[in-house]
Amino acid sequence: MAKPNLSGHRPTTIDVLWLNSLVHIRAGFRAIFVRPAMALAEIAWRWAFGAAAWALVIFAIHRVFSRVDVTQLELLIARHSDLFLIADACARIVVQVLPQLAREGLVLVPAIAGLWIAAGTVGRGITLNALFSAGNPEESAVFAGVEPNQPATGATGRRTVRYGPLLLLHLVRALFTIAALIAGCGAVLLAGVALAAQNPAAAAGVSLLLVSVVMLFWAMVNWFLALAPVWIVRDGRPAFAAISDSLQLYRRDPGVYVGIATSFGLIRALALVAAIVAALIASQASPAAAVAMNVVIALVYFAVADFLYIARLAAFVSLNQSALSAISMPSPVPESFLSASLPPAGHNG
Repeated sequence: MAKPNLSGHRPTTIDVLWLNSLVHIRAGFRAIFVRPAMALAEIAWRWAFGAAAWALVIFAIHRVFSRVDVTQLELLIARHSDLFLIADACARIVVQVLPQLAREGLVLVPAIAGLWIAAGTVGRGITLNALFSAGNPEESAVFAGVEPNQPATGATGRRTVRYGPLLLLHLVRALFTIAALIAGCGAVLLAGVALAAQNPAAAAGVSLLLVSVVMLFWAMVNWFLALAPVWIVRDGRPAFAAISDSLQLYRRDPGVYVGIATSFGLIRALALVAAIVAALIASQASPAAAVAMNVVIALVYFAVADFLYIARLAAFVSLNQSALSAISMPSPVPESFLSASLPPAGHNG
C-alpha cells in the first residue's frame, strides 16, 4: 500500500524534473571529487591551449605593428588637438594595418584551430578515460550501468581510447566554428553595404540581430558536439554516430537535460558575477597591485569554469547511464492489469 502524503503537497512535474536533475548534478560533482586528477587534467589542457593561443596572437600583433610605417608627421598630427586631423591620421594607420592583419589572420586562425584540435583530442580522451576507468573501488553506481559496445580495457582497468574519431570530431567542431565566424562577419558586411548609407542605426541593428542568430545556432550545435566524445570514449563509437547519440540523449529526457544545463549555467553565471565584483574591488588598489590581483581573479575564475565544465560533462554521463539502465530493465506489470486479468479468489473455473 502506498504511503499517504501527510504534507498534503503533491509534487508537480517541475518538482520531479528538478529533483531528477539534482540527482545527476550531485553525481557529476561526486565523480569529480572522487577523481580530482580529472579536474586538474581538464584545467591543464585548456590552460596549455590558452597560453599557446595567446602567444600566437601576441606574436601576430607584434608582426603587424612592426610592419606599419608611422611617420613623424602622423605622430605630430595625432598629438594635435584637432579631432578631424587625429581621425585622418588614425585612418591612415588603419589602412596600413588592415591588409597586414588579414594576412596574419590567414595563418593565425588555422594555427589556433589546429592547436585546439590537438589539445582537445588528447585532453578530452584523457579526462573521459579517467571518468570511465574500471576497477576503481569508489566507482559510482551511476557510472556502473549498461555500457554497450564497451571497448577493451587494459591491465590497469583503463579503456583503449580511439583517438581517430575524437580527432575527426574536433576537426568538425573547429570547421563549424570557423564557418560560424565567417557567417557572422559576412552578415555584418552585407548589412553594412545594404543599409549603412541609408540608415546607420538600422544597419547596426540588423547586424546585431544576424550575428545573434548565428551565435545562437552555433551554440546549439556546438553543445551537442561537445557531448559526443562521451560515446566515442565509452562505447568506441564513430564520430558521426556519437553526434547522433548526443542528440538522442536530449530526446530521451529533455526536461532533465535542460535542468542540468540550466543549473550549471546559473552556477557559472554566479561565478562570473563574483569575479567581476572582485575585479572592481581590486581596481581600487594601486595600478600594479590592481593588475596583479585582476590576473589572479581571472585565473581563479577560469579554473572554476573548467571545473564546472567537467562536472557538467559527468552529470550528463550520469543522465545517460540512468537512461540506459532504465531501458535495459524490464517494465513492471501494472497492478491494475494483474487485478483485471487474474480470476477472483476461490474461482476454479
